[in-house]
Amino acid sequence: MVRFAALAGGIVCALAFAGDAPAQPIVAKYSTPTINDVVHDGMKVLQERVHKRVDTAKFRIDIFPAGQLGAIPRVVEGTQLGTIEMATVPPEFLVGLDTRFGVVSAPGVFDNKLHGFHTLYDPEFKKEYWELGQNKGITMVGAQCNAEVIYISRKPVTRLADFRGMKIRSYPSAIEREAFKRIGATVAPMPLDEVMPGLQQGVIDSTKGGMSVFVAFKAFTIAKYATRTKDTLVCPIHFANKAWWEKLPGDVRKVLEEEWPKADSDNMKHSEEGEIAAFEAWKKNDGEVHELPAAEAAELKKLMTTVGDVALENDAPAKAMYQSMVKAAQRTRGKQ
Repeated sequence: MVRFAALAGGIVCALAFAGDAPAQPIVAKYSTPTINDVVHDGMKVLQERVHKRVDTAKFRIDIFPAGQLGAIPRVVEGTQLGTIEMATVPPEFLVGLDTRFGVVSAPGVFDNKLHGFHTLYDPEFKKEYWELGQNKGITMVGAQCNAEVIYISRKPVTRLADFRGMKIRSYPSAIEREAFKRIGATVAPMPLDEVMPGLQQGVIDSTKGGMSVFVAFKAFTIAKYATRTKDTLVCPIHFANKAWWEKLPGDVRKVLEEEWPKADSDNMKHSEEGEIAAFEAWKKNDGEVHELPAAEAAELKKLMTTVGDVALENDAPAKAMYQSMVKAAQRTRGKQ
């Protein structure tokens, strides 16, 4: 009886101790393919903002840059399935889920990065675009337009004719195919982690993206020639696993909903200086930066004006979304 009483007392004590043990925090694994660039900076801004308002013993954001949780297609799948809670990638890589995601890469729509940002946050456009992916297991929660698109290559591209015959790594969308067709190039989609080897081995001739990404990956050691065409932007979006997002405690989700747009806005303010610094770093590492002659830049702009309408001619939902974005761009033009 004594032994039984002692055993029972031990069990009671153990249960009491277990009941007093703190609950494990909710941890959000947050993935992006890049590192030490404006996107990575924005993730850290969000993390800091959220952790100031929510005790990390209750909720914590762990950041995984540089594709640590997998290449972009795997991250998209992981976020759909819930093995990854949050991610930031260019929306063009979600066209496999819904072709409407790809409209953001249409050239000639945005005047500058701030214009693109305000367009994606336009309330009317948000009602349509931000709902994409809901039936595929993801919830869009934010967006940025933090870099102009540039091309890097192993040979100088200083005129439109230099693009002819080139294989350029880009996004796998109808808009990209149509845009490249107009300059005589072809699209070669591939994950970011394969780009540098692809350039080095001659699998691709060029790639497009933001300068801060190329500096972070020291692309100047392989392809030192950069060309600024100033016709499109890099506008990554943030999304979360839908089921996980909806099961978050209400107070935590409220903080995320409030802080994400603020973090995006803060990061947009710093993206300009970050991009300038990236171009300077490129040049300091013997990289070259070229622009098309004024007449050819004007010709390129004219060539690209109708890309969105033509590329999406046989995709009614995507074309409607594109036209909605164009209207949003008109509403937000000049907004500061």
